[in-house]
Amino acid sequence: MKRPESSATARAAGFRPSQPQLKAITAWIACQSDKPSLSEAISRLVELGLALHADTDRQKQRARKMAGDAIDRMGDTTTAQDRAVRKGNLLDGPKEFDRVRVDRSKRSKPIRE
Repeated sequence: MKRPESSATARAAGFRPSQPQLKAITAWIACQSDKPSLSEAISRLVELGLALHADTDRQKQRARKMAGDAIDRMGDTTTAQDRAVRKGNLLDGPKEFDRVRVDRSKRSKPIRE
């Protein structure tokens, strides 16, 4: 079984910041009370960025759940037949587009409005 990596045995990763990035990192270091080294500052900034990304994923999941719940509540007032018709209309698209759909056979009759 493989041992988990500690900070002492973790692989090193090289990073060469551009001049604007280096200036921004140096400015961030100046704002910190403990004045971390450049490598420590980069490590902290990476952790902050990864934590922020995880927060946006949770926000997306929460928004999807809220939207799904709202749709489910709206659908409860209609009959099953109405929901099936609406779903079919959504999946098929407007009747005006039937002529240009490549996944459907061509209609010989003109569309009535």
